[in-house]
Amino acid sequence: WEDRVTAPPGPAGPMQILNTLTVLALVVMSFALIVVVPVLYASTEDSGRSNRLILPGGAAWVALVLLNWGMSYFVV
Repeated sequence: WEDRVTAPPGPAGPMQILNTLTVLALVVMSFALIVVVPVLYASTEDSGRSNRLILPGGAAWVALVLLNWGMSYFVV
């Protein structure tokens, strides 16, 4: 064990940077949905308009989760 020389970790590769950016996008989207969804449901305005905003937001969140899963597969 003492003879084994380990190289110091190098700079982050492009896949690691891309993975970090997708995680950041998922976190930002999650916080946005945490705030926006209750506000839209509590508003007394047109409920159809609220649903048209919530549904694409939820679909984008699911897409980001799947993208992060795929990125983790390639990075780790």
